[in-house]
Amino acid sequence: MAAAPTPVAVSIALPAQPPAPAVSPACAGNQPGVKHIIVSISAQHLYACDGQALYTDGPVTTGASAIANVDDSTPIGNFHIRDKAQNTVLSGGDVNGAWNDPVQYWMPFTAGGCGFHDASWQTFPLGSPLYTTQGSHCCVHVALDVVSTVFYWAPVGTPVTVEN
Repeated sequence: MAAAPTPVAVSIALPAQPPAPAVSPACAGNQPGVKHIIVSISAQHLYACDGQALYTDGPVTTGASAIANVDDSTPIGNFHIRDKAQNTVLSGGDVNGAWNDPVQYWMPFTAGGCGFHDASWQTFPLGSPLYTTQGSHCCVHVALDVVSTVFYWAPVGTPVTVEN
């Protein structure tokens, strides 16, 4: 009769648990599980928060706030994404002239037509202090990679906070 094999103890390493998302200072006040877009005018920066974790972020150009004959400032307050469109043309005008600007991504957050979009025509870096005289007509210009990410991530109705 053959001897029974001796049992061997085997150690199995359990897969590491992914770390909990870090709380971002920009997102610290958000409710868990709630998507929220925050724009800081003074920092010229956008933060897309998923709860208290930062989903994505990037520099922006907000509305021109120091032009004497028009008020193109990005409004401060609490809003929400009202609609979304791709490959559209943003048209308007003021005392300085008219514009017809093609954009790949458009997400208005005010009834007056201020929103997030790419701006291929902008000639100075996003995040620059030049926004005060060369910024948008109340909109928030966002880099193409960031605005496309936010476009697919944020459904209509996502809260938007614009702060000074």
